[in-house]
Parts: sequence; C-alpha cells; structure tokens
Amino acid sequence: MNCKLVTSTLALGLMLAAPAVAQEKFSLMLNWKAGGDHAPLYYALSQGWFNDAGVDLEIIQGNGSGAAATALSVNQVDMAIIDMPTALQFKGQGSDILGVFVAYNDSANGIYWKKSSGIESVADLPGHKLGAPASDAARQIWGPIAEAIDIDPNSVEWVNIQPTAKVAALQSGAIDATTHMYSVHFIYEDVFGDDLGFALLRDNGLNPYGLTYFTNGTVAAGKTELVRSVVHVTQKAFEFCLTTPEPCSHALSSAVSMKAADAARELEYASKVIPGEGNTLPIGAFNPERVAQDYKLVSEAFEITAFDPATAFTNDFIDTSISYPKQ
Repeated sequence: MNCKLVTSTLALGLMLAAPAVAQEKFSLMLNWKAGGDHAPLYYALSQGWFNDAGVDLEIIQGNGSGAAATALSVNQVDMAIIDMPTALQFKGQGSDILGVFVAYNDSANGIYWKKSSGIESVADLPGHKLGAPASDAARQIWGPIAEAIDIDPNSVEWVNIQPTAKVAALQSGAIDATTHMYSVHFIYEDVFGDDLGFALLRDNGLNPYGLTYFTNGTVAAGKTELVRSVVHVTQKAFEFCLTTPEPCSHALSSAVSMKAADAARELEYASKVIPGEGNTLPIGAFNPERVAQDYKLVSEAFEITAFDPATAFTNDFIDTSISYPKQ
C-alpha cells in the first residue's frame, strides 16, 4: 500500500476522532422551571452551539429568582437567571453577582383579576385579596408597584399561596387578583375568557429590567472566556428564536416534556417583552441609565447597603454585532 495513502488515512481518522473544541463544564440555573423565555437555550443545546463554543452546559431547573440568586452567591452554579430587582437586592446585601445578559428588556410582570370580582382596573384593587408566594418577584416590590398605579400599598390583603396555585385560587374566588409573568398570559385567557382583567406593569408606570443572566465575580474572573462564549451563543439563539420561533419551541417541548402548543404560546408571549419597546441596543446589552433607575427603585423598597449600580452589570461580554430583529 502507498505510504502516503496510509499516512493520509491515519491523519484523517485522527481528525475525525478528535473533538473540534475541548469542552469545559458550565452550569446555569434557571429562574424557574423551563418556560418560553428559555427556549433559545434549549434550541442552542439541540443544535450543538454551546459544544461548538467549547461549553459543556448544564441547565438546572430553578425555584424562583431568590433561590437562583442564593445559589449563585455561594458558588453552587456558574450563572443564574434572576429578576433584576431581586438581583439588585442581593447585590445590596453583599452578594458579588454581576449581570451579563438581559433576557427581558421590559418587565414581564402583570396583575391578573376576574372582572366579576368588581375589579375593572388596577385602581379598583384596594379592598381586595391578592395571592402570591411571599417570595414572588412582583410581591417583593409591591410598594413601588402600588405607588406606580397610585394606590395605598396597605389597601390590599396579601394571601400566601403556592406558585402553581395562582390560577386555581383566582378561579375559586380564594383570591381576587394575582401577579404572574406575561409568558403564561394565554393560560389566563383560556381559563377566564371575557372575565379576565389584566394590567402589564410596563404599561402602568413601572418597567424595571426583568429576567437577567447573572454570574459572579469569581466566575467572571476565573472563567472569562467561558462566560463570553455562553453569552455569545445565547445572543445568537435569541436572535434566531425571535425570527424563527417554531424550531425553538419544539426544542423546549422536547427537552422538558412540555406540550408543544404550550411551549409555542409561551415563547410567543415572552417574545413580546424580550426585545423591549424602543430598545436599539444589541441583544442582551444593558442601558446604564435603566440600571440606575432600577437601583433607585430597589434602594427605596428594601434595606440595602448603597453601591454604585454600574458595578452590578457589564456589557463586556456582549457581541455588539448581534441585534434584535426589527419589530
């Protein structure tokens, strides 16, 4: 046999056997169980984009922004998705966390009620029962919310319920209103129909950043290139899924055993608040002025140690060439 042919065949075999990029483990905790806004992550995983970038990504299901912030603060995970006000509260309590990617440029928090309860608008909430877990993101900033909608924060009665019991509690009349993320808006539409009343906070005077990807100082310094790769792949995935949602919702439903129709509708509604109204920044990038406004909101609502809001985020990991699709 020709020696050159043998050598070439062996070289080709070695090239095919060797991985294109050495992969390093990296863990990401979700803010909650996987939903529509996480579809880009699962699509990128299904396409091998993270692997191609050298990232062996582990996605960990979450149990609320507070739990995700706690896990990140004590180095249990490399990155976590956290509601921005919650993250700033943790930062003000000494956590060394750092925002690297904005998922929801507009607040996805909304207030839901039944019109048959006598509530026609948020102005009618006083005297009624609102239900949510004590750790609910919107409940945590109820003071600023009440101020924005011009009601006394003490004029409503809060009832503690489980996160998964909101719709049932509202349906049964155990509560008159609740707070929820806009990505599941369709569930309320299906259950309550014409009896549904709703207000999105961004349309009622309060629009902090919503879900945001955070890392911490240790990871940012020690795994800099991994963080950069995760952010770049996530940007690319968000860009794709905002223009081509079907394969992304399919990847989500396949990965977490969610009904395909539910995954598609969750992504549809999440996509309405992900880009942000009038936002011209690259995908995932922070506006320093908005972060400063969010810091003011949090510092007035909670007892925190003052800090420079510019230290709570960085745009250094953002690929500025990746933009939101034109709306």
